[in-house]
Amino acid sequence: MYKHILVTLDQSELAEQALGHAAAMAKAFGSTVHLVSVVRVVTRESAVSVELEAKVDSARDYMKGIRKRFIEQGIETEWDVCQGDVGEQILLYCEQQECDLVVMSTHGRSGVGRWVYGSIADRVLRYASVPVLLVRASETPEL
Repeated sequence: MYKHILVTLDQSELAEQALGHAAAMAKAFGSTVHLVSVVRVVTRESAVSVELEAKVDSARDYMKGIRKRFIEQGIETEWDVCQGDVGEQILLYCEQQECDLVVMSTHGRSGVGRWVYGSIADRVLRYASVPVLLVRASETPEL
């Protein structure tokens, strides 16, 4: 049913709440899991490029570790670190890789908190052309 499952990560334990759900679905359907992290690009000064490179390197190391956990469970896994607007990059990756499900955590903000901080999950939910499984993050990672 789901051949390619996209999981979005931001290097936080709360975002990792989606991993257990994605792993269970991948095992059930024999899916490939696509792990994606997006490094937000802020263009201000030349010093930003050095900072950006460090963030991208950190994200790559993180993604390799997460991928290893999936491989140890026998789940085919691909990963990528994108740069740019987070919501836009997630939607673009989903389309380009022909993912048929997005699994992501949400902090569960509503009302003023969501308006002030924005919501990547809300944006993906509204504009993705495939089903989106939102996992309400708790304090304990599952995978």
